[in-house]
Amino acid sequence: MTDSDFPTTASAIIATIEGEEAAVYAYGVAAPRLSGAQSDLARGALAAHRLRIIALRESLPPADQPAAPGGFLVDPPPDAAAAGSLLAAVEVRLAATYADLAAATSGDQRLDAVRSARESAVRSVAWGAPPEAFPGRGA
Repeated sequence: MTDSDFPTTASAIIATIEGEEAAVYAYGVAAPRLSGAQSDLARGALAAHRLRIIALRESLPPADQPAAPGGFLVDPPPDAAAAGSLLAAVEVRLAATYADLAAATSGDQRLDAVRSARESAVRSVAWGAPPEAFPGRGA
C-alpha cells in the first residue's frame, strides 16, 4: 500500500461528515418504527451523530466544507426488525469511515476517530450486526 492509497485528512473528514449525515437520515426514517429500549438507543445515537457532524465541520476550514447533505433516499423500514437492520448497516459503514479517518489523521484527531469507530461498532452490534475483529472492514 502506498501513501496515495490513503485519503487526505480533508477528504477523510468530508467522507466522515457525509457518513454521519447519512446516519442522521437513517435514524430519522427508522426511529418511528422503534419503541422502548430501542427507541431510547436510537434517540441517543441520533444525538451523538448530530454532535459529531458539528465537531467534524468545525475541524474544517470554510473553504473545505462539504455541500449540503442530500441523496439519502431510503424507503422507511416497514417494521422494527428492518429498522434495526438498516441502523446496523449504517453503523458498520460508519465504523469503516472512521477507521479511514483514523488512518488519515494523527494525535487527538486520530484518537477521536478511533473512539468514534468503536462507538459505531458497538452500536452496530446493538442493532444486530455480527461483531467483527476489525469493525467495518467487511463493508
